[in-house]
Amino acid sequence: MHERDRHAADDRVAREARDWVVRLASGTVSDAELAAFRAWHDAAPAHGRAFARERSFWQQLAALDARPGALAGTERGSARPRSRRAVLAGAGALAAGGAGLIVAPRLARLWRADVSTGFGEQRRVSLPDGTAALLNTDSALALGFRPGVRRVALLQGEALFEVTPDAVPFRVAALGGEVEALGTGFAVRAVAGEAAVTVTDGRVRVSAGGGPDGAVEVRPREQARYRDAGGPVRVAAVDLDEVLSWRAGRIVFEGRPFGEALAELARYVPETVVLADRRAAAEPVSAVFSVGQAVAAIAALAATQNLTMRRIPGLAILIS
Repeated sequence: MHERDRHAADDRVAREARDWVVRLASGTVSDAELAAFRAWHDAAPAHGRAFARERSFWQQLAALDARPGALAGTERGSARPRSRRAVLAGAGALAAGGAGLIVAPRLARLWRADVSTGFGEQRRVSLPDGTAALLNTDSALALGFRPGVRRVALLQGEALFEVTPDAVPFRVAALGGEVEALGTGFAVRAVAGEAAVTVTDGRVRVSAGGGPDGAVEVRPREQARYRDAGGPVRVAAVDLDEVLSWRAGRIVFEGRPFGEALAELARYVPETVVLADRRAAAEPVSAVFSVGQAVAAIAALAATQNLTMRRIPGLAILIS
């Protein structure tokens, strides 16, 4: 191959790798697209090397934008407000860097997943034993069914299970803990390093912390929580209509801190959401939104705190 042809081929592979980094970070990858990526990645060693280089480059951008005060100029009361071009450029770089950070762990999880959803997508599937699973936004399941074993790993996100009764226990693993049930209904959520198990019908046994001594029984309208770093399993009564409102296509906040509500809405959009002014983060908010209108919900929630939303579709949403 001539030198010029080799450079052209290298450039083409680099562009393809860059496109895959952006696509995988978008959160809207279908099962067919994920299979196509795997085929492309494994087709030649050069593809894997190019993908690693592009991913590393985006991670370096993220490190630059993580420096203290990177968004200080966008806060209310700033002595030196930034120009519109500077705000958009900064948001774009932040989004690119954020995608670089997201794509590595997210890709690892998607690679292991048998069933997954993108941002804003919900999907109902039937598992090999007949159990119904409803996956919420940005969620992934790995299935481990064989004779005498009914086991699912929730890699990220949340899912509601309507378990088919059987003599073999149905188990869900998430963040180092495990949920065991027979015939019952329950939801498992694994977000930001914390797992939550909410029971709708029947009873489940939740164990975490590395052994049976940490197991607790959870009943209908109760929720168990534990951290992936260990610690006790905490159980409390919950309002199912609020906690599981997503199954009806709604997001409900009742006195939720603004920062937490914003983080929850961010799970439904592909953009990186940045709250530049943290002074309103602890303010309680109450609202009901549709999961299909998450961007509009973010704008409406920001308005309740006299903040504005700037959006670069597919890249960043800046609240300031």
